[in-house]
Amino acid sequence: MTENANKDQGPIQLKENGQNVEVKGQNVEVEGQNVETNVEMTTEQVINAVAARPSWKMALLWVGLMSFMATASNGSYYPAFGGYLPYKQWKCHSNSDKCVKRMGSQLLADMEQEKAIDILCGKDDEEPLQVGTDFLWDVDGRSTFSIDWDLHCGRYWLFTLTGSVGYFGHLVGSLCGNLYDVFGRKYGALIGCLVLFINNFILLASFSIEFFLVFRFIWGMALMCAMDGIFVFMLEFTPSNWRTFANGGYQFFWAVGYIISPLAGYYITSWKWLLVLNSCLVIPPTLCVLIMPDSPGFFLVNRKDEKSAKESLKWLGRINNSNFNVDGVILREEGTVTEKRTFLETLRDFITYPEMALQTAIQSFMWLVVGFLYYGFTFTWGNFSDGNYYLSYLYPALAEAVAYVLMTFPLTYIGRKITLSSFYCIASASFLFALIPSTIPGFISVEQLSCLVGSTFVSAAFGGVYIYTAELAPTSHRGKIMGICHMGSQIGAVCGPQASLLITEWSKPGTLILFAVLAGLAGLLCIRLPDSKGVSVPDTAQEVQARKYGKKQPAEGSKVYANNNCNSNHDNNNNNNNNNNNNNNNSCSQPFPAENTV
Repeated sequence: MTENANKDQGPIQLKENGQNVEVKGQNVEVEGQNVETNVEMTTEQVINAVAARPSWKMALLWVGLMSFMATASNGSYYPAFGGYLPYKQWKCHSNSDKCVKRMGSQLLADMEQEKAIDILCGKDDEEPLQVGTDFLWDVDGRSTFSIDWDLHCGRYWLFTLTGSVGYFGHLVGSLCGNLYDVFGRKYGALIGCLVLFINNFILLASFSIEFFLVFRFIWGMALMCAMDGIFVFMLEFTPSNWRTFANGGYQFFWAVGYIISPLAGYYITSWKWLLVLNSCLVIPPTLCVLIMPDSPGFFLVNRKDEKSAKESLKWLGRINNSNFNVDGVILREEGTVTEKRTFLETLRDFITYPEMALQTAIQSFMWLVVGFLYYGFTFTWGNFSDGNYYLSYLYPALAEAVAYVLMTFPLTYIGRKITLSSFYCIASASFLFALIPSTIPGFISVEQLSCLVGSTFVSAAFGGVYIYTAELAPTSHRGKIMGICHMGSQIGAVCGPQASLLITEWSKPGTLILFAVLAGLAGLLCIRLPDSKGVSVPDTAQEVQARKYGKKQPAEGSKVYANNNCNSNHDNNNNNNNNNNNNNNNSCSQPFPAENTV
């Protein structure tokens, strides 16, 4: 078997001692124990071979990596519970005539929260009641940093700042994308996890809200650095037929952390112990990152280190009990880049290859919209629901868990593009339905139900954009593109909490229409992107540009593409002279990879 077998010639049949090894499309079947030496395969093909049937050890490592999302979710919702202000849980001081006069014969339990806030903080020119002098918190020993540092009434903006500062840290942390491409997925993720763990214990020593805000910002940077690093790290070790399920599991653990947050907030009565819980959640994914080597794709494409890539693949084979002969394979890339490239050179690729730049811009907008809508609802559920504070968070958390489970099937069997576009459009329609002023008898209002449905599909879209972006982005630029897109989502996340002000200070119907327009526009733009279902992950920016044309012949003389006749010449030379063919192969790019080739 020569190393010049063309992908378009059909399945590659290799024989060793009468045993067959077949490499075709995205399905790699390993029936024998070894393969013939000097066989060309991509890292994805080898991963599909050695991990076609993942062992329980590999599954355990996947779960460990996925559990980081529970850490991220729990930490993101931490201010809502660690800094909870119980505006309806206080009582007048026995010596305060001011408080008693304002309360009159009213009971806090019978009041709307807005009325209780008016009494506590004063209306018009009234002075707010002073804690300790006019009133006392009646929280049965519960401790939140908002209570400890008096962040109510005129200082309440400092509490809302804890969320915005964290998301601004996420925005800055998105710049870590280049860290993954230069130093590796493993070390980028590991640095983020360790900083996150140490930073949480520094937060435990917070003595003021100002100190807390500084390290909350650092927490946001470290979280984003670790989150993107672990996702790319995990995906590049995952066989192609398991990617959608791995992505679904990764997002599902976000919902797990979301569910844990209100439950922990209810049963753990100290904000400091809630921080300890978040620190404990960091440990499992950190240990998994330490155990695993860096991804073979990073070694081969970014480092041009075939030896290290093979060592990484052999480790994957050992942990999956595979006898696939990695040493008998010549690893190749799906592109023409053969040298290490500088940071500025990879940035210039966004100009040289406009298709990659356009796809990144569209996906960044999709991420921005989904971040704005997701975090807009996260911090405004109180405006759409009544009742117990903790239950108002638990219900959408459960709906989100369902969304992450259900999204896996259409993403797998229908495709990424159609599914994601549908998610955005259904969310848009749901927000428009929320404008209907009606109540379902014995249930909830149409507004509440529609917003819950809309937010569920927003969550599903948030989960889907991860795998879609990672599959469309070339290996050479994946860290940067994930960072750029995540930066978009964090811009949306910073703006999202302000949706609460739009509802109260502007117009609730107007806000819902804004939500619907943004979601609909993102869904329409998604249609412009190619689908990534059943298609190999590109290695280089050149391949992304070439795939725009499918199998069509590009313009002759293009600087970006090689002449398509190169492949036919390549095959003819293969029949005549193998050595000459190898030389020709080095000068011929192959910009038209066959579909379903992994």
